[in-house]
Amino acid sequence: MKINILLLGLLLTTFSLFAQKNVPSVFDPDLKIANQIKTDAINNSKVDDYLYLLCDKGGPKLTGSRGILRTDTIAMLEMKKMGLENVRIEKVRTWDRGGWELNKAYMAMTAPYYIPFYPAPVAWTNGTNGLSSGKVYYFSATTKEELAKLNGFYTGKIVLMPDVLQYQINYKPLATIFTDEQLKEMEYQPISTRQKRAGLPTENILLTYQDILQFLRAENAAVIIHETGDFNVPVISFFPYKRGDDYSPCEINITCEHHGLMQRLIENGEEVRMDVEIEVEFRNDENIYIVVGEIKGTDPKLKDELVIIGAHLDGYPMSNGAGDDVTNSVGVLEAMRILKSLDIKPKRTIRMILWNGEEVGLHGSKGYVEKYVKDAEGNKLSEFDKISAYYNADYGPGKFRGISTQSNIALEPLFKAWAQPWHHIGFTTVIHRYFTSTDHIPFDEAGIPAFQFIQDPLEWGRGSHRIMDFADRLVPDNIRHNAIIFAWFAFKTANLEEKLMRKD
Repeated sequence: MKINILLLGLLLTTFSLFAQKNVPSVFDPDLKIANQIKTDAINNSKVDDYLYLLCDKGGPKLTGSRGILRTDTIAMLEMKKMGLENVRIEKVRTWDRGGWELNKAYMAMTAPYYIPFYPAPVAWTNGTNGLSSGKVYYFSATTKEELAKLNGFYTGKIVLMPDVLQYQINYKPLATIFTDEQLKEMEYQPISTRQKRAGLPTENILLTYQDILQFLRAENAAVIIHETGDFNVPVISFFPYKRGDDYSPCEINITCEHHGLMQRLIENGEEVRMDVEIEVEFRNDENIYIVVGEIKGTDPKLKDELVIIGAHLDGYPMSNGAGDDVTNSVGVLEAMRILKSLDIKPKRTIRMILWNGEEVGLHGSKGYVEKYVKDAEGNKLSEFDKISAYYNADYGPGKFRGISTQSNIALEPLFKAWAQPWHHIGFTTVIHRYFTSTDHIPFDEAGIPAFQFIQDPLEWGRGSHRIMDFADRLVPDNIRHNAIIFAWFAFKTANLEEKLMRKD
């Protein structure tokens, strides 16, 4: 009987030790790191400084412009100042468009009365070569037969393109955050397949918007005016110029309010006249750059492996790109500052990259992948087997509310465990949706685990790609929140015994 009691005691002790080893403990040293990350983000934040430097001081950051090179340099100097290693501005690709600068933009209706408009010139279209004054012609032809009769008529004229927007009163709030119910709905992802689209007729007698635009470009109209945006905030867009091509005529985006005013006046028999002066500069900068810095790994076996966090610096002319995507570039920079200031020695190297060329075709991230991960022919390159994960942020100025596994469902338990310490600040959700259209995609397509965070939209629809995207519309505490999550996911990934599981 005594022997049985002794055995029972040994079994209970063994089970207790096993339980302590396999059940999370309040003494988990990583949770101590989590607390240090949060404390440093609150008490020693440089978010406001970085916002000023990358947004206000950097200015507009169109790829290939003087502004993006200025901002790249500012970011590089800050990375060196915080003590990152291997800091550099690196060329990763060339492209066929080159740079474009907007040096002056003025536009006003002068008759039947004076009213100034806010023009948003279409990037990589030509300027007006001085002040262009004249009558405004509304393009009202709707068929190819009518178009054929207009050859030569619009050459040298100011042309108002057809109406494309029907403004509707919107009773929803201008800024929104995800509710708990919406986040829960994101977790549900039913099986669905793409449906085949019915083919369009090969011959269509009615003109499309593109038909009209191509016609006016070929006719060399003096100014082509598009209707984009509302609330008197025009949207900015690009023309697919290639270096060496003839310059396309000056094109300008204006809002539905200004477009509608001129259209109604013309349709009611009034003569509308305008003054337009757009001065632009085409630059021969064919290079796509990225800004890189690292915290070196310390494990003898794992130090050459990589965890990468990133966001894009490039933006649009006429605004400083605050919400798209300076806010997240600042989050990346602040995350690295936190990790460096805490003297965290990760097993793997943690690398930050600020991309150029995202808005014009993901050129920075594509160039990096083709240079280091997998080339255009599908050959694996030097970093293919070294990268554990890439974490990206580019979905607005809101706080991180969760992360998508990018359809890699094997990572759900791990990401949910990493999210758990941050439920109290609103980071709660792990979903499996396949996010697109930003810099994690080239990594994902090359077979690297690559992820995009779920972010509250705030005023995303009104600010992104418009002339109002300035730092005034940001919430710095959201960036502090995001820097915490960036730092935590980078640290946890860097210290795993193995790289993250890949989808294939």
